[in-house]
Amino acid sequence: MFVSEGKTRERLILAGERVFAERGVGAASLREIGVAAGQRNTAAAQYHFGTKEALIAAIFEYRMTAINARRLEMLARAQADGRAGDLRSMLEAYVFPLAESIAAGGKHYGRFMAQLYAVPGFRSSFDWENAESLRLVWRGITRCLAGVPRPVVTARLRMLTHLTVHAMADHEPPARATVRTPPRWALDLVDAAEGLLTATVSCG
Repeated sequence: MFVSEGKTRERLILAGERVFAERGVGAASLREIGVAAGQRNTAAAQYHFGTKEALIAAIFEYRMTAINARRLEMLARAQADGRAGDLRSMLEAYVFPLAESIAAGGKHYGRFMAQLYAVPGFRSSFDWENAESLRLVWRGITRCLAGVPRPVVTARLRMLTHLTVHAMADHEPPARATVRTPPRWALDLVDAAEGLLTATVSCG
């Protein structure tokens, strides 16, 4: 049966996400991902993507397309409702689209992201510029924390990123299923994030 090139790419992307999540970026090979995607040609992943970095970028784009759209929708609604300066609204726009993506079928995405964050230099080597909504949320959160020293804001946003990624990995559903949206853990994460960002700044 003929399988379109687009469908083959999608299978490789999903297989890559799963294999990277389970084995780590360093341990997994493109050949292994081709086999996991059910490709007779074990060089299929290399043919379609060339490198691991290109496949990782494709996985990120595959997930972030819907996440970005949802987040931009939430940001626009907050703006229309006069809540653009509300920290909790910004945090919900950050967390909820990620949680919804996992609940809707991206069950390996959390562990995939956790594995990426374990790679030294990941943030400097990966093009985050395609995550428009993430930049907007980060700016919104920073504006809400205008009274907090900038180095403290930077450090706490880094903590928030790691907290969110590992919370995603810890709460992946065992199988695709209809669940509460946003799930309970996402609400708890927003509560925790708000406490983290607004905690008293220690002196000295």
